[in-house]
Amino acid sequence: MTRLMVYGHSDDLIEVREMTDPIKVTRGLEFDIYDTSEEAPAELHFTDGTILKVWYGDGDRGVWRIEIGKQGTAAIVVVPAEDEDGIYTDIAYVTSPDLGPVLCTCEGEVIQA
Repeated sequence: MTRLMVYGHSDDLIEVREMTDPIKVTRGLEFDIYDTSEEAPAELHFTDGTILKVWYGDGDRGVWRIEIGKQGTAAIVVVPAEDEDGIYTDIAYVTSPDLGPVLCTCEGEVIQA
């Protein structure tokens, strides 16, 4: 079983990390992407068909948001951000057998990890 953790960092990084047990995070990908919004989010495409929409900014709040754009076969849990002064990112846990690499796009362009 593969469990990936997806979250935003700073105001321009989307992190995808593999969790090998409930408290240990190992290898992962980092996408450097700036100027995302709810209207023009980054999209993370997973091998099971899942698509997560990810963007920075919620009105005038400096927080990362994650939303399920398309449900694949993976189990997905999204934990909402607290506030911009504490935990300022939603965190998505995506779990599925043999979940493969992620492709990131924004407005039709592929973003390299």
